[in-house]
Amino acid sequence: MNPNLSPAQQGIIEAEDAHYLVVASAGSGKTRVLTERARYLLEVRNIKSRVLALTFTNKAAEEMRQRLRAVADLSERTYIGTIHSFCQSLIEAHGNAIGYSRMPAILERESDRIAMLEEAFIQSAELSSYLRRHQTPKDKRAFLYGVLEKISLCKRDWRKFGAISEGEWDSAEETQIFLEYQRHLSSQGVIDFDDILLLAYRILSERPAIAAIYHRTYRYLFVDEAQDLNSVQYALVRILAEGAASILLVGDPNQAIYGFNGSSKDFMLEDFVRDFSARRVDLRENYRSSRAVIRAANGLYPDSIDCDSAALEGEFDIVTCADEAEEARWVQEKIASLLAAGTHQDIEGSITPDRIAVLARNRYVFGPLQQSLEANGIEYHLRLPGGGSTLESDLGRLFDLGIRILVNPKNRLHYDELTRRLNVPGIAPTDSEDPLVLLKTACGSTPESGHLVNEPLIEAWSLLHSDVNRFTRALDLLEASVNQCEIGAEGQAEARALALADLGFLRAVWGNYTRRSLKDGRSLGQFRNQMATGETVPNIEGRGVTLATVHAVKGLEYDIVFIIGLVEGGFPDYRAVKAGASALTEEKNDAFVAVTRSKRLLYLTWPQSKFMPWDNENRVAQRKSRFLGEIENGVSIYQFASTSFKVAEDTPEYPRRTQRPK
Repeated sequence: MNPNLSPAQQGIIEAEDAHYLVVASAGSGKTRVLTERARYLLEVRNIKSRVLALTFTNKAAEEMRQRLRAVADLSERTYIGTIHSFCQSLIEAHGNAIGYSRMPAILERESDRIAMLEEAFIQSAELSSYLRRHQTPKDKRAFLYGVLEKISLCKRDWRKFGAISEGEWDSAEETQIFLEYQRHLSSQGVIDFDDILLLAYRILSERPAIAAIYHRTYRYLFVDEAQDLNSVQYALVRILAEGAASILLVGDPNQAIYGFNGSSKDFMLEDFVRDFSARRVDLRENYRSSRAVIRAANGLYPDSIDCDSAALEGEFDIVTCADEAEEARWVQEKIASLLAAGTHQDIEGSITPDRIAVLARNRYVFGPLQQSLEANGIEYHLRLPGGGSTLESDLGRLFDLGIRILVNPKNRLHYDELTRRLNVPGIAPTDSEDPLVLLKTACGSTPESGHLVNEPLIEAWSLLHSDVNRFTRALDLLEASVNQCEIGAEGQAEARALALADLGFLRAVWGNYTRRSLKDGRSLGQFRNQMATGETVPNIEGRGVTLATVHAVKGLEYDIVFIIGLVEGGFPDYRAVKAGASALTEEKNDAFVAVTRSKRLLYLTWPQSKFMPWDNENRVAQRKSRFLGEIENGVSIYQFASTSFKVAEDTPEYPRRTQRPK
């Protein structure tokens, strides 16, 4: 018996071969259960089959790899990665079975997919009339976003995709738009992000012999965060798991927050249990959060987390402020006081900015707080969903566009973007199929002043075109050219810093790729696609206090968490309030996820009035979020048992008065 594991955890880890659904509440150690189950199978039982562990984030996959790094021959005996990266590798290996001689390039940026969709409308005589109905750029963009969202939702449901591919949708117009978009992607040798899963599903479902290879290879299948499965993802899990010795799905239905992407907890709770006669095990202990935080979470979902295993009391506070400026001031001053104190009885070690997060439902809520933090010299960063990093310098973006064209010379979308950035729009691609000729044509058309940048780029691209393993040499060349540029004009120092940062980022991405691939098996296309799915992107965290929307911190945890803007229409979001039903349930799950990001101290705030994003002259009275009401009602039973729980009175005074338990 491992003393670091509970009896319930130990039971799952050493369970006999069967299919299991583990409903694991926040902080219950589900990642430990997954990794220790894998270790038990590989080291104690010494199974001959490989283990397939699918996650939803590269961060979670890397955490599992790190915990299992002591297992001998880990990479040969397991596949641990996101479901997208696994499907990408499947297409690379077997795409020829459905007509793909090589892995297509991936359009991971939403702006690229919108541009591709717009091209499909413009170049079709029948579809162009739909676009002309929208006169203003704003209306046109809203229309295209709506169409793209519908296409994306269709691709996330394999049954709808099958119907539309056969022309069996109810709407002939929507069918035509979908098929024209797909033809447009194919004409340029690319796929969009949603196609990765669909193509993998097609291979496995249409080619039983290939599916049989995976059935023999992976007889033990793990799926993390299973509450976030959508239709096509569950279909992939189901087909991969045919004949498996043991399947383990782990998830928390109270943390299902991606319904807008077609995800549903029902695939985990109902379909999986029915399809595989899975045994359900509940883990309700929390080994991460303080009792105060657990009580707040249980206010949203009563008894969802067992409080008995929490060793520390922690702190929880609800604060009412007159307006958003006062809310920002309270949060800033509280952060400042925590940092000045440096320690807290319930926090191990020193309190530093990186241990603090401020969360909100929507990013615009952070405006007043950002101003207050900057005015008082408190360092912070905005965390984007996914936590990835994008290239920010002109040089970095040009270099990346060239890589995309080297990978796929038919890529007109990025060739046009390259010529715009080189300030020579309208240069038509030559008839040559040699991508280097295309790049030299574009760069050779730039004004003379641009050649100082273009010549090193052409040389770097030439190196990559001859041998992908010369990537580091190409970066060295570009870095030397940046360092040789004279700094004189305003902004040049900043431009140099951005370029060097981008080259350093690409160096880290290349390093991650080479550590996971054999030299002879590397290709520029594979490298670029792994970068697109985030598999090789380093986990770069910003400095200072984290400001983030709830979706951007899923799976993360902080010692101290503030949740701001807790008003009706803000959190829950006004769109969910209008839609009701499942949309409001998902908003409540968002609130639950936000609360359970806290390990020790939790502060919830709301303004009684505020300016709206579209009107900065007239304040609008606000109503306290219904979720705050549920939390208050849920934790009120602890008033007399806990001396650390406190709720601010409904008063606009500042500083507010605090009501403490008697």
